[in-house]
Amino acid sequence: MLNKTLIFICLLAIGLTACSRKQKFDRDKWDEGDGLTFAYRPIMVDDLLASKQLNNLKYQQVIHLLHRPQFSTKDSMVYEISSKYSKGTVVDKQTLVVFLKDSVVTKAEVHEMHVKTK
Repeated sequence: MLNKTLIFICLLAIGLTACSRKQKFDRDKWDEGDGLTFAYRPIMVDDLLASKQLNNLKYQQVIHLLHRPQFSTKDSMVYEISSKYSKGTVVDKQTLVVFLKDSVVTKAEVHEMHVKTK
């Protein structure tokens, strides 16, 4: 009986670890996707922000690290993390916004948009 319990606990621990939706930031995997969806961004963005890799980087260094953004201005760079659609309309969207001052990163944060559906 003890053996079966131990095996069950081990399998449960392995299963929970395998289901973890967090992954260390990987520059090469960051851009994997079809241009509309990015497979690894949702599970890497927390590590990217926590590791503070973006702090004080210059514009070109951000481009080297994260590649080209989906949208940018002189004050910000926007990278799409994930989008969910319903009937052809975006209902949930998550983006990474990198704020710049004089072409240097001042902060980066995740923005979420939720559209209420009727």
